[in-house]
Amino acid sequence: MNTHTAILAVHHWGHGPGWWFLIPLLFWAAIIFLVVRAVRRCGRFGPSWRSGEAVLAERYAKGEIDADEYRDRLSVLRERAK
Repeated sequence: MNTHTAILAVHHWGHGPGWWFLIPLLFWAAIIFLVVRAVRRCGRFGPSWRSGEAVLAERYAKGEIDADEYRDRLSVLRERAK
């Protein structure tokens, strides 16, 4: 073994495989996590909240309430929104 080879054997770059390869993996995992979270929060996969008017219209369409009750409740909802 010559001197140059001995120096490289003792002082090789990185001192083994190390953990440096995890940095890009963690970066992309964080990006994917944030995108999925944003889609769930804002998109169709998110929590299913509906406005009071939408719930009221659905109840009217199902026949659970009549037209007079629908109009009364709708006016109350719109007054509260002001």
